[in-house]
Amino acid sequence: MLDFLDEIPLVAWLRRLVPRFITDAIVRVVRILLMVFLLGLSLLPLASLLLIFPAIYPQESVLNDTVRRRGLFWEIAERLFYFLSGIALLIALLAFATEVVTMFNFDRPYFGQLAKFILPERLIERLPKAMIEQWPYVLLIVYASDLAMLFAIGKVPFSYNIRNLVVRWRITVLTAMAFTVVVALLSVMLAFVNGLDRLTSSSGIPGNVFILSEGATDELFSSLGYGDMNKIDEKNATYDKNGQTVARPVGVKKVTKPGGREVSLVSKETYFVINHPVPVKAGERPKRRFVQLRGLEDAFIACQVHNIKLLKEGAWFEPEKMFIMPDGTEALPAILGESAAAKFGEDVGKPTLAIGDAFTLGDIRMVVFNIMKTEGSTFGSEVWATRDYLGKQFGKTQITTIVLRVDDDTLESAETMASFKSKDFTNPRIRAVTEQKYYEDLGKSNEQMLMSVLVVAIIMAVGGVFGVMNTMFAAIAQRTKDIGVLRILGFKRWQILISFMIESLSIALIGGVVGMLLGTLADGFQVTSNLSSGQGSGKTVILKMIVDADIMILGVLFTIVMGRVGGLVPALTAMRQGILESLK
Repeated sequence: MLDFLDEIPLVAWLRRLVPRFITDAIVRVVRILLMVFLLGLSLLPLASLLLIFPAIYPQESVLNDTVRRRGLFWEIAERLFYFLSGIALLIALLAFATEVVTMFNFDRPYFGQLAKFILPERLIERLPKAMIEQWPYVLLIVYASDLAMLFAIGKVPFSYNIRNLVVRWRITVLTAMAFTVVVALLSVMLAFVNGLDRLTSSSGIPGNVFILSEGATDELFSSLGYGDMNKIDEKNATYDKNGQTVARPVGVKKVTKPGGREVSLVSKETYFVINHPVPVKAGERPKRRFVQLRGLEDAFIACQVHNIKLLKEGAWFEPEKMFIMPDGTEALPAILGESAAAKFGEDVGKPTLAIGDAFTLGDIRMVVFNIMKTEGSTFGSEVWATRDYLGKQFGKTQITTIVLRVDDDTLESAETMASFKSKDFTNPRIRAVTEQKYYEDLGKSNEQMLMSVLVVAIIMAVGGVFGVMNTMFAAIAQRTKDIGVLRILGFKRWQILISFMIESLSIALIGGVVGMLLGTLADGFQVTSNLSSGQGSGKTVILKMIVDADIMILGVLFTIVMGRVGGLVPALTAMRQGILESLK
């Protein structure tokens, strides 16, 4: 494809002046750079590429079979015209696709996060919103419009390509399998990231304010066990984060407990993680696991603040009150998340612990007083019990977290309250943030994981690209005479180019569609993961993998990109073959 470099006079001149191995090394580097450039061109719409191509290789004009010799000025002007025409068509296609996507008004913040992570901020400010928030849809519409335009303006031997794919079905299937593996793994990995993202976004309640010690980003490392923390809910917020007086002071929400007593929705909690031994059979190696505990002063208030629904409604344990078991012994009442109940159930050979079942944590005998309905929440792996008992047993008696609910349950009021408490409360200094912000910070590891997924996907995609490239080169070598016959029948060079590009895209799409179908099998699958803000070990959570429309769109787009990158260079090779040379 790039053999023309050997025919350039400058290369021959260099070989006479410097040792041949140096010239050969320079030529190899130039070939690599040109190959990278061509692979980049493969991502352009084909119609735009056809217009730009003569600006690079005028001797290989796509739209004309002959090149007229002109002066230097006209040659430069002609190249510039070709280049500007291709750029103008590219801009027109992008503008059309952007308008279509804007008209449908898709809301895809998932794509926007990825674009903002990759693109510079100045570029993001200048691009239309649709190209940031819904860029996969924009690109798919661009590629679809491009193919429609090519089929509209000229005849492409599409049936010829279909027959070749069917006749060479074994090679087609083997090549498509590379795309199947890549897209299936990409779908599964993105489903995991998607489930983690959904978990963190759904865990934050708009009207809640998280209060931690100053400098703490995770409640595991927070300490609020001194000062005036018992007065944290006394003052209403009277000014916002900008220091402006608010129209209505923001206070703490109050509810009535069973029995008629009114209480403020302020939950004082101690969060910690213990290393707990797992029961094993005789002869097996000892095992341990981390268990997340949350010590509470009032279980009723905690359930109200965190919007926790219980399996048995109205069953909250009372502080300082032990549960009397049927055998007359005492046990500490606890409320378990669904995942925690399942884990402890495995220890005794049951699918899950039920209300009334006993289990041991450290030296404390505990009883399942109730079970939280925690699907889509980070509390699924936690054990809730009275703070004083847990603190004395595990050596952590101070409060780590205070969660309060604002009176009107809105995010705006929660932001006002968080800002006010951070500035007004000084004994001790605290860090107050909305609960949504807290979980958003915990979810920052999602972005790092997403980047890791993309790196792995790109590495795997390289294999798929080389697979389709080798297949297409082999097909061209076997069908050289076919190309000559097509040229005799009147097909232009650009039609040959499009024909072989469509063939490579067909192979990619066959494998990609199968890969996406396999990826959907991961939808709803439960896995264990960890949420961390970067300060410590974070929280262990149980999440459901989610394969949604966003992942399907990314899978299709990824498949098209791989097919285009792997198909362009072989297609250009087929296009450059002359009629007489092909028929020899």
